[in-house]
Amino acid sequence: MPRDLSLSNGRLLVNFDHEYYLRDLYWPHVGQENHTAGHPFRFGLFVDGRFSWMADPEWEKEICYAGDTLAVRVTMRNPGLRLTLTCCDAVDFHEDLFMRLVEVYDDRSDAHADAGPREVRLFFCNDFHIYGIDLGDTAYYEPERRAVFHYKGQRWFMIDTGKESGDQWTYGVDQWAVGKKETDGKEGTWRDAEDGHLSGNAVAQGSVDSVVALHLNLPPGGCAAGCYWIAVGSDFQEVAAISRAVRKKTPATFLDRTRCYWRLWVHKERAEEAQLPEAFTSLYRRSLLIVQTHIDHRGGIVAATDFDTAQFARDT
Repeated sequence: MPRDLSLSNGRLLVNFDHEYYLRDLYWPHVGQENHTAGHPFRFGLFVDGRFSWMADPEWEKEICYAGDTLAVRVTMRNPGLRLTLTCCDAVDFHEDLFMRLVEVYDDRSDAHADAGPREVRLFFCNDFHIYGIDLGDTAYYEPERRAVFHYKGQRWFMIDTGKESGDQWTYGVDQWAVGKKETDGKEGTWRDAEDGHLSGNAVAQGSVDSVVALHLNLPPGGCAAGCYWIAVGSDFQEVAAISRAVRKKTPATFLDRTRCYWRLWVHKERAEEAQLPEAFTSLYRRSLLIVQTHIDHRGGIVAATDFDTAQFARDT
């Protein structure tokens, strides 16, 4: 199926499907190499003793681009869990960095001081197929940075999280697990999340995936915010430096600068836009941004990047 949304900086490109699952991650070129092979990066949460994946039908979703910029804005409501999530995703315009900022709102109509806070555990699953194949990958948890790494050869991915409390951010995953997938009947480590607790297994090799959790304390009738990101590079030093910069400057800073960059880019003076009826100018600017996501930093223009064509047509 065609992807619903694309984000790119000319080197790193990610695609989302209609369920808001990340399905493609290309680097270091737009259209080459796809390090997911089309497999979904699942997203779920655990609250009040219940687990739910965002693909479950109980979630009411509004998925779209945010204004005249290359950022995704998603609103998800779950009446049964009495929660609303708003998410903003972006690929940084300069660094090879994918980010997701999540704000969780307590929708309990009876929320008051006596209701007490709720702990919401967000689970982010990382199903890499580095270089497009599921052989010889390594994933491990590093306690010094409290982050998870996936790597093979000259392809490294660092998964990190942070949570906001007032004007301060704290960093590092609250739970983690890495393990085998797609072999010996194993579906994947993502199944480990469904009881709200991860095993804490720290290293795996071969066909592997990982899950990290971020715990948010949600005040009654209030909001809590956190961020998940993937830094991409050719070695450990590159990805660690990107993540270190995010921690130093805060994830919100990187998201804001990327949104501002693309708004400035698409609103540059364009004679052709002035000739369009006002009703079409927003669509025109969105078209320019989407086309831009499919242009590589070396100038190549890719026809499409939805990897499902490789499954049914054996083509790219």
